[in-house]
Amino acid sequence: MNSNTIGRFNRILLVLSIQIVLAPLLAAEDRTAIVVPVSGKIRVDGILNDPMWQGDPSSIALTQVDPHPGEPPTEATKVWLAYASEALYIAVRCEDRKAKQIVATEMRRDAFLSSNDNIEIVLDTFHDHRNAYYFATNAAGAMVEGRITENQFASLEWDGIWNVRTHIDETGWTAEFEIPFKTIGFDPNISIWGFNISRFLARGREKSRWASPSPDIQLSQVVKAGHITGIKNPSQGVGLDIKPFGIAGFSRERANHDRTQATRDAGVDIFYRITSNLVSSTTINTDFAETEVDTRQVNLTRFRLFYPEKRSFFLEDAGIFEFAKSDGGGMFGGSDFVPFFSRRIGLVQGWTQDYEIPIRIGQKLTGKIGRFDVGLLDVQTGRFTEDGKSDGLHLASKNLAVGRVKANFMNQSYVGAIFTNGDPTGQTSNQMAGVDLKLATSNFLNRQKNLSLMLFGSKTYTSGLDKKDSSFGGTVSYPNDLISLQYKWMKIGENYNPALGFLPRHGVRISSFNAQISPRPEFWNIRRIPFFIAYDDYYRMDRGTWETKQLIVDPINLAFNSGDWVGYEWRYNREKLFEPWPINFKNMVTLPAGEYSHNSHNFFIMTSQSRAISIQNDFGIGSFYSGTQRRVFLELTYRKSPHFTTSFNLQQNWIRLKEGDFNTSLVIYRLDYCFTPFITLSNFVQYDTDSSNIGLQSRLRWILKPGNEFFFVINHSWQENALNRFESDQTRFRVKLNYVFRL
Repeated sequence: MNSNTIGRFNRILLVLSIQIVLAPLLAAEDRTAIVVPVSGKIRVDGILNDPMWQGDPSSIALTQVDPHPGEPPTEATKVWLAYASEALYIAVRCEDRKAKQIVATEMRRDAFLSSNDNIEIVLDTFHDHRNAYYFATNAAGAMVEGRITENQFASLEWDGIWNVRTHIDETGWTAEFEIPFKTIGFDPNISIWGFNISRFLARGREKSRWASPSPDIQLSQVVKAGHITGIKNPSQGVGLDIKPFGIAGFSRERANHDRTQATRDAGVDIFYRITSNLVSSTTINTDFAETEVDTRQVNLTRFRLFYPEKRSFFLEDAGIFEFAKSDGGGMFGGSDFVPFFSRRIGLVQGWTQDYEIPIRIGQKLTGKIGRFDVGLLDVQTGRFTEDGKSDGLHLASKNLAVGRVKANFMNQSYVGAIFTNGDPTGQTSNQMAGVDLKLATSNFLNRQKNLSLMLFGSKTYTSGLDKKDSSFGGTVSYPNDLISLQYKWMKIGENYNPALGFLPRHGVRISSFNAQISPRPEFWNIRRIPFFIAYDDYYRMDRGTWETKQLIVDPINLAFNSGDWVGYEWRYNREKLFEPWPINFKNMVTLPAGEYSHNSHNFFIMTSQSRAISIQNDFGIGSFYSGTQRRVFLELTYRKSPHFTTSFNLQQNWIRLKEGDFNTSLVIYRLDYCFTPFITLSNFVQYDTDSSNIGLQSRLRWILKPGNEFFFVINHSWQENALNRFESDQTRFRVKLNYVFRL
């Protein structure tokens, strides 16, 4: 990209930023509901027979968002809002004249409810029009909660202490929410909260909402929420939660001569509200035995794969540490650029696996101070030596830290800074600093459209590396229903090295553009016909030439009213290998340096997950580097009831190259049984040909009551040997009890 192109790009950004700043900004819809004091006792059982729910409901009335925006819903919804000194209560009556067709196939904690009859609620307790709490349930009583940051989609990893019960009868279903004030942060000086509620009627795939019922607006855009008033003197108590845990079990590994090692340990997490909106979180002798194992991936690229964070301590309030996150496109650059990635703390990448490093103590401070969002994290890891290997991985105890601050202005904009310190491997002295700016509006050109501009700059300081250690870029997003556009551009220096981040490529300049138009015809029972195109370009600055070019075109996509989806996609790739690449170690297949062009044709079909049996199938065929590739993805899911779900997933590649042939397979099987929304048994088996390893995790989660949990976890693996036989490789058994003392 030459200087003239950069100059034009900067002028475009300047024009867009001026338009965003000058655009009329609506903080919220002019809709208000009153929360009334509780009269009498409320028993949270899902049956709305308490005196509180016998009176007239609130003034909340829903309007269709999809498929007929602006029209009344086909079924009525009634909402009651009440509060006592210790909790907010929300009761919802979902009328349904065809109650026998209510879809309720999920009961797991934090399940995806997009194909179930469900109710979703957002609470902007600071009334800052950008952050909120998210609560949802379906007719089976599944408990789903999360945190919304900067009007993005809710992150469901946060687990709060709250309660919900549901009940199905002959005329519909009901839900009763109890949200303790000790669970949520709020400003006691603000008497108005942001609030919105949405209902999904699975039978007709109909979505309705209270405030801002527009297809261009998502429920998570709390800037467009309504208001609730009337809550007086809510109590958070002392604001102290003490959560000790005890753990027992054993481990046995073949690499350690099959010796059985007993495990007995204990620790504690302490949460204290320094103020009503500033929380201190302390973890001592942390253990993540209950964490679900990573879902394996097949890697046919030259770069590291991205695995999401799953550990609860790092996931709570994780949104505040996000850096340069853009609207409509997730983290800036997707997994190309993540300058802070909490998974680097307590997990160190080895040649074949991530090693779990003990965390001795961790301290986190998150919340709001005036118009500032702040986040501080400091973790002390313990020493680590790879078991059974004198020449294996050896790590000293390390201190790792990150700080984040954002100054909010207008309704959706901010300027922020981030700083990290420490290298988890101990190989270097490493720091990273960055600044980001976001300008956004939901009323662009006074047309109720979304537009945002994100700019960032970052620099690392690493012992032994000097110069070319900065990165910067920008993104413009126009994420709306009919037309969605996004352009990203960034430059990553050759020596840019965020040791607490994720960065698969260095020394590159990345440009990407994607566009989608989604008309809504009214024929053949079609809901939408999205047309999609995307282009990505990676330029290697140290080589002075391009490295990767990719074009994706989706000319045919049909989304039906039934929830079924069929489509076709064409991909064209150009790759330049600057050195030989061992694409498959197991079969010793290496591609020589040079330029390669290949394309593929991909066909996919997805049936509605509201059915008892659903299928996702993706088949691809085409050229691949010096040869050809055939690819199949198949997922078959069976849901007998809200209690029982099982699925089978197959990902298969047949690679035929001049340098050699090989196949890859990834097989995943899940079986979940929910006795109640509080007792779930999850079983997860996976096998892949790269590791030739079968892994099993069986996990029982029993929520004794919200906040108090019992876990029973078995992890076992079998490794294929030289005789093509599987032998036991590793066994890990844990029993863990968490108990909360709430003051």
